[in-house]
Amino acid sequence: MKKYINIFNVLALGSLLSMTSCIEEGKDLIAGKGSNFVRIPAASTELNNVGLELSAGDKTADLVEIIRDVTSNAELQSTVTVKLKVDDALITNYNTAHGTTIKPLPTSFYKLSATDVTFNAGEFSKIVQLTIDPTKIVGADYAVGLTVDNAGAYKIRSGLGSALFKIIAKNQWDGRYKAAGVFSHPTAGDRAIDRVKDLVSVNANTVIAELGDLGGSGYYMLLTINPDNSVTVKPSGATPNVDQSYSKNYYDPATKRFYLNYSYNVAAPRIVKETLTRQ
Repeated sequence: MKKYINIFNVLALGSLLSMTSCIEEGKDLIAGKGSNFVRIPAASTELNNVGLELSAGDKTADLVEIIRDVTSNAELQSTVTVKLKVDDALITNYNTAHGTTIKPLPTSFYKLSATDVTFNAGEFSKIVQLTIDPTKIVGADYAVGLTVDNAGAYKIRSGLGSALFKIIAKNQWDGRYKAAGVFSHPTAGDRAIDRVKDLVSVNANTVIAELGDLGGSGYYMLLTINPDNSVTVKPSGATPNVDQSYSKNYYDPATKRFYLNYSYNVAAPRIVKETLTRQ
């Protein structure tokens, strides 16, 4: 299954640190001294994005890694259970700090592989997975906050006990594109289009994008990619209408490029001819 995730950029380092903390008995005079800890590497990132391919049916993605840092190999052979809790306060705090309106992912939408995470002998890293039908979250900003609620005899690393994950459903056309073309105005004349556009999933075969160069004025368009790779353009936002009679609108999967020719305003058409190339 194709998935998109940016939370594990510190995993290799985290794993290395855990392995080096498990020093062979007799090799280090301080082995067995001090405290044992658990931590969530993703806590070092304010908001982690977890993306799943947008198609019907349950999909599973790695959500969070938990690591235990131990003082000896003997401790590594012990068993410890770390209890996690879903923490909506993390979302509230993030929204307050950033002026966003992210919502808690409804618990009825998803399942976690575990909230009681047991480290068995020899295990220093555990992964908790999330399972969800991505079609349930299209067009909405949802997140899951997780906090270590109890680590048994272990301590929780300062600042590394909670992490926030935004859950994103993406179809294959979702992404950043370079737009190039011409916007023809009936009285003002032509102007070049040279900008970057984000195409965002609406459903399994539709994305929403800025129309021409008018996103700042609330003009958007819906691009539906049909089975033959032709593209249907429809108005969205402040866009009054879309006329597609100028030329063929289509998507080339080989180059990951949209070829678009459309206009709006029937009385005095504003004509846009542009290509959108995946970055």
